[in-house]
Amino acid sequence: MKKFLLLLGIIAASAVAQEQGVNLEKSIITSTTGFQEKLSKENKNVTIISKEILEEKEYRDIEEVFRDSSNVIVQDTYFGPVIDLRGNGERALSRVKVLIDGVAINPIDEAMGTLPINTIPINSIERIEVIPGGGAVLNGSGTAGGVVNIITKATERKNYFTLNYGNLSYNTNKTSFSTGYNITDKLYINTGYSYLNGKGYRDGDKKENGSFTGGFDYKLTPNQRISFQGSKFKGNEDTSTPALKTELNKNRKVAGFPVESHSDRESYSLDYELKINNQLMFLTTLYDQRYQRNFIENSTMDYKMEKIGSMPFNLIGYDLPAQMDGRFDEKSKGAKVRGKYTYDNGEFVLGYDYNKTKLKRISYISTFGKFYPLIGNKPMLGMGINANVNIDIFNDIYKETNAIYGLNRYELSKNLNLITGIRYEHSEFGGNRISKTNILALPMPTINTFKSIEDKRDSEDYAGELGLNYSYSDTGSVFARYERGFISPMPGQITNKNKNMEYTSNNLKSETSDNFEIGFRDFINNNYISWSIFTTFTDNEITLIQGNVHNPATKWWAYENLAKTRRVGTELFSEQYFNKLTLSEGIMYVNTKITSGEFKDEKVPLAPEGKLTLRANYQFTDKFNAGVSFNYLGKSTVREFDQNNKTFTSKISGYHFTNLALQYKVNSYFVVSSGINNIFNNKYNYSETKDSALPAPERNYYIAGTLSL
Repeated sequence: MKKFLLLLGIIAASAVAQEQGVNLEKSIITSTTGFQEKLSKENKNVTIISKEILEEKEYRDIEEVFRDSSNVIVQDTYFGPVIDLRGNGERALSRVKVLIDGVAINPIDEAMGTLPINTIPINSIERIEVIPGGGAVLNGSGTAGGVVNIITKATERKNYFTLNYGNLSYNTNKTSFSTGYNITDKLYINTGYSYLNGKGYRDGDKKENGSFTGGFDYKLTPNQRISFQGSKFKGNEDTSTPALKTELNKNRKVAGFPVESHSDRESYSLDYELKINNQLMFLTTLYDQRYQRNFIENSTMDYKMEKIGSMPFNLIGYDLPAQMDGRFDEKSKGAKVRGKYTYDNGEFVLGYDYNKTKLKRISYISTFGKFYPLIGNKPMLGMGINANVNIDIFNDIYKETNAIYGLNRYELSKNLNLITGIRYEHSEFGGNRISKTNILALPMPTINTFKSIEDKRDSEDYAGELGLNYSYSDTGSVFARYERGFISPMPGQITNKNKNMEYTSNNLKSETSDNFEIGFRDFINNNYISWSIFTTFTDNEITLIQGNVHNPATKWWAYENLAKTRRVGTELFSEQYFNKLTLSEGIMYVNTKITSGEFKDEKVPLAPEGKLTLRANYQFTDKFNAGVSFNYLGKSTVREFDQNNKTFTSKISGYHFTNLALQYKVNSYFVVSSGINNIFNNKYNYSETKDSALPAPERNYYIAGTLSL
């Protein structure tokens, strides 16, 4: 921290203060109504990650972008990154909705689900809109924590061409190009490609992926347009599980158990826009997307197997070598229809959403080794039996949603707007779950078990919003809002597995949340500031209770509406503009508490207490500029299980890192950028438990060149 402040002081000392005008009226967002709106009129604490920020440094992927963002938390899970806003912790995957051009990419399964954000090439992104704690009326279930909308260049009709090459640490090379061109006054086309190939920080890590995007926008008439956009991603990655901390203390690059994964994602969308007149317009979006992910992990597992079939077994002294082959195939189709009517004192948006998502998830688990029969509760040590164990798990689930909503913005006076909204959503969800276990232990008879269940549910849920926005000057406004959100169950959550290894149905209900927020934004002299204070209360929060977690053969679980939680916090973002210097500060603090249920008075697991981001960028000459950024992530907790199924909480320390970015503009077409990430070589972990951790890279470098026409 002292080193960073010293570096910041050196840069700031050479600055000459001079006000630069910023017009908030020019800042446009689309994530609050589905149509373009002025940021100054919003009653939400919206932040925008602009194209200029994305081009400041050579980011490997969007995950890296979010790690640098002021109010976004990135969680590293077993299956990939998850985005968190405002302290949702271990439930962030189902409580923060991530969109691409307004279409959600969240999976309908938490067990093996992840967000495919790293399948989106950075060179295809125009901006990213982040709305903490808001969006239930427009986006429905799963927005209690907020909404992140990734807006691609396909939405812009600009002529451009960019070609980029970057060389990064760990023998990583990244190449990309993107282009858009108005062929005629009516026809616009765009396309892009990105390829990355290289090793990773840890021993044995390597990655190769490629992504393609392309589409067109055609004006049928002066009042009608149709556009199509498609994308395709393929990726292969060799990585490993978190390693023991005792091993990391000796070598931070040490690998855990090897994991080989393959990903394939494709998406297509068709948009139709109709402007009846200056008052009435309609937008329709049809979309189809598919995400496949396969992985193989070789490790060791605890296979104490009591009361499996007719023969109880017990393993003595060591874990068995095991392999897990997982396959995840999710298909999603839907439509979004919305219209906006502008009248004398405001505007009204009416919309309809439809989505149907199907998921097939398969896990093949196998192991072999020496087991010992149990007589009573005692293993017969002289009667070791060589056994092969195979466990096959099949999930074939779906979720279908129909929703209608209305949003109204009414001018009570010239400077005071009233924002109201309501949403009704009906969901059907369910499917099949099958588990097969085969134990071959010659000369004992083969043991086969088969468990299955088919279940189907539906839910009816409502969301609402009431808010005010008061513009007290040309640049300043204050706002207050209340929002009621909900999260309907995922199809995999409506089934329990009891201690007798039998599937049973539960009575899971939707959870609801009440969010209260006040804030303001303004540009005062050479300083832009945005500040909000929020409180969120969640009722009937869905809780997972489980046992035998170290043994996939005998693991049991139950989903229940047990918990109530409370989150209270603040978000502050400020930016100062001088002649050659730009400074910015981002502060996010959240205090979480479970107020009822099994874990009453504990913190929400995996929810850091806050995040601090400081940045400085100095324009030394017309061609050369340098930027430095400091990021601090607060401490958190993680909930774990011991071998006796007892839960315990481990405290996770906070961490910080500092990055340096340099840019040199050779001419109006070509820019060279370079930088150092983690310049002070801090040793910290992306994720950790009491005994294991996933280490973040130490000091690393990059250099890149970008040609723009």
